[in-house]
Amino acid sequence: MVDVPGSGPSRMHTTAWSMVNGARGDGLEARACLERLINTYWKPAYYYARSRGMDHHAAADCIQEFFARMLAGDWLQTVERERGHFRGWLLTALRRWVGRARQATGMNRLTLVNDDIVQAYEREDQSAAPDDQFNRAWAKSCLDEAMRLMQEEQHRGARARQVQVFLAYLHMVTEDSGAVSYEDLSERFQVPVTTITNDLHRARALFKSYLLRVVQETVGEGHDPEQELAELRRWLV
Repeated sequence: MVDVPGSGPSRMHTTAWSMVNGARGDGLEARACLERLINTYWKPAYYYARSRGMDHHAAADCIQEFFARMLAGDWLQTVERERGHFRGWLLTALRRWVGRARQATGMNRLTLVNDDIVQAYEREDQSAAPDDQFNRAWAKSCLDEAMRLMQEEQHRGARARQVQVFLAYLHMVTEDSGAVSYEDLSERFQVPVTTITNDLHRARALFKSYLLRVVQETVGEGHDPEQELAELRRWLV
C-alpha cells in the first residue's frame, strides 16, 4: 500500500482486494467499502449503459439495480482476488447485466445520478465503444476520488497550503485557457514564487501517492499498481 505520511486517522488501510472482501460483510464498515467502490465506478457504469443505447432514465434504473445487487452481496461472494483487477471483473459483469436489461426497471433512481453526470456524458465522445467509455470514465473517476481524499485528509497541517496552491493551479489550467501565472499565485498566497513552485512539486508527488492508493485498492494481489496507473494515463489522453 502506498504510504501517505501524515494522512491522519481517516485513512483506510486497504491493500488489493481488501475493500471487496470488506464489502462482503455487514455493518457500517462493509457499507463504507461498498460506497468507496460505487463512488469510483458509478459514473463509468452509467456511461457504459448509455453507450449501449439506453437513455438517461433507463441507464440510471439499470445501474441502480446493478449496484443494488452488489449492495445485497449476492455477486461479491463469487469474486476472488486471484482473478486480477476488480475493474475487469466489474466490466464483465456489467456487460452481462446491461446486455439483458430492459429499457426501464421501474426502480427509484439513486441521488448520485444527477444533471452533472448527464451533462458530462453528453460532452463525451459518444461514438466511442462502450468499453472505451467505461475505461475513460473510470480513469477520470479515479482522479476525482484521489483529489477528494487528498483535500479531505490534507485540509490542515503542513501540506494544506500545498494542496490549495495545487487546486488554484489546476483551476488556472482548466478555466483560464491554460494561462498559469506563478506571480499571481505568489500574490494570492502571500509567499515567494520559489515557494509556489516548491509547493506544486510536492503537491504533484502527493497527488500521485493518493492516485496510486485509489488504484491499488482495486487491483489483485501480485499485480503492479504502477501498471494500472499507466493504463489510467492511457485513457486520459
